[in-house]
Amino acid sequence: MDKHVIGVLGGGQLGRMQVEAANRLNIQMAVLDSENAPAKQINLVASDKHVTGSFAKASDVKQLAAKCDVITYEIEHVDTKVLEELEEQRPHVDGSTWSRIQPSWRTVRTIQDKFLQKQHYAKYGLPTAKSIAVGTWHPQGLKDIAEQLGYPMMLKSRTEAYDGRGNYPVHSVKDIEPALAALKDRPLYAEKWANFKMELAAMVVKTAQEADLDSWEKNTLAYPTVETIHEDSICKLVYAPAREVSKQVAKAAQDLARQAVSTFLGTGVFGVELFLLDDDSLLINEIAPRPHNSGHYTIEACHMSQYEAQIRAILPGLASRIPAGATELTVKAAIMLNILGGPQPDSHLLVAQAALDVPGARIHLYGKGDGRPGRKMGHITITGSSISECEIKMHPLIQWADAVRLHRDDKSSSSAASIAATQAELLKKNPAPSPRPLIAVCMGSDTDLATLRPGLTLLDTMNIPYEVHITSAHRTPQYMLDFGKKAAARGLKAIIAAAGGAAHLPGMMASETPVPVIGVPVKASSMDGLDSLMAIVQMPRGIPVATVGIGNSVNAAILAARIVGSSEEKARDWVAEHLKKMEEENLEKEQRLQTEGWKVYKKVDDGRHV
Repeated sequence: MDKHVIGVLGGGQLGRMQVEAANRLNIQMAVLDSENAPAKQINLVASDKHVTGSFAKASDVKQLAAKCDVITYEIEHVDTKVLEELEEQRPHVDGSTWSRIQPSWRTVRTIQDKFLQKQHYAKYGLPTAKSIAVGTWHPQGLKDIAEQLGYPMMLKSRTEAYDGRGNYPVHSVKDIEPALAALKDRPLYAEKWANFKMELAAMVVKTAQEADLDSWEKNTLAYPTVETIHEDSICKLVYAPAREVSKQVAKAAQDLARQAVSTFLGTGVFGVELFLLDDDSLLINEIAPRPHNSGHYTIEACHMSQYEAQIRAILPGLASRIPAGATELTVKAAIMLNILGGPQPDSHLLVAQAALDVPGARIHLYGKGDGRPGRKMGHITITGSSISECEIKMHPLIQWADAVRLHRDDKSSSSAASIAATQAELLKKNPAPSPRPLIAVCMGSDTDLATLRPGLTLLDTMNIPYEVHITSAHRTPQYMLDFGKKAAARGLKAIIAAAGGAAHLPGMMASETPVPVIGVPVKASSMDGLDSLMAIVQMPRGIPVATVGIGNSVNAAILAARIVGSSEEKARDWVAEHLKKMEEENLEKEQRLQTEGWKVYKKVDDGRHV
């Protein structure tokens, strides 16, 4: 596929998965790391090009450079001085103007220092938390900074910090001295506290070597915006796409990630971590100049994994061969769970073994040998037709991971049997989540419930998850509007809204959501519900409400099932079975009528449609 040899600094799990992608393209990768590093275990083809040593040692990096055409990274904690020297000696891939080091060592040097990284974003006007360098170890210096940033704030190490290591929250003046003691002998900076409601991430592929913010749409592609859940400052779960995040916010996160990456030199895949604030605004947290833990799910869930995208993006002949759409999901949803080491060298295998019994669970073990508490030993990805389906399948595995974590520091009760007993207890305390609702049934008042009961009873027969709410357009207008705004992000496919009199609820709900709204006119105290019917059906152009007959919640339920059935097979099957049942019942009546004659025939009401 490509004759150039790639040299990767680091041979852990990220290097291993890059090698897997390169193998499928018949591209050779030389790895610099320890003798039995995970990336080397599956890369015998290029074994003569591997280097046993450290990516932090200049002589070892030079030895790798002599054996490859392009150099990239598995981890950013590398010696950029030797990379700078190598670029001076041989800046380009032979016969081209393509830089040998991708992304640029200048990019890595900026990202290595998290304070410089923050200044870089500020320079380009990209939103990130305000940061101030700590120039003294005296507590008064940090107190002065707190006057500017306020409490709480974060004290962070500028370098050699990852997975939460090197961070210390400073909630008040009492925390200043302990924070300085915990992070002593490190270059530090203080960061304004980001009161986020969710942590998001987006993998970005950069295919142009230059740094050009104005060309971000041309030079970058983004994978879906995902939600990341951290525990003990380590990523535990990744949800793709992010749960209950609107398409507008998800798109804004992708765009911001692409803009940020476009300001760096070089090509490759970048992992962008973001904070989502209460007002749905976004802040850049930090960026990794390499494939990232939050992108593991792309192996099973996207047209092209982040690892194959990395291989293509850093090679001169393949960077332009990443087609539009390659980063999009091929499934509706995916969840990734990290497998971390536990109290015993093989405790993490309990999680992997449990995944063997979960349909569709994809297990990735990294070949790291014995596990250590908190060490990333593997991951599991589950894909499905919805986040809800994935959540239900992943639930028992999360309980296994939690059980291993609870025993992590308790050597006295760290046997497999003890961990299994804890997992069973956790399952009792935390039952499997119910399927997320696909239909919402809303009423303006609880007096409308009588009208809705027949439809709700029918919904119970459909095996379609639904929820019921009172969302008055007049008594609780803000609650109703917020409900409508969040409906699509929550995964709702249809909304049934019943109202009488002025009957504003269906129309107001429809004005706030792209989810189809079905209006049920309720017979009020006057006009036999005709006023409700007219109010709902006569919506202004551009805000349609699918309106059923007065009080006909049964038809509303059936119409909702038809809408859901456009994307959900179970709902579609119910509608087909319902139509078949009505046909059979009417043919039976026709046969009786012809047999008995109209004078004898009596209509039978036994609960069937008549």
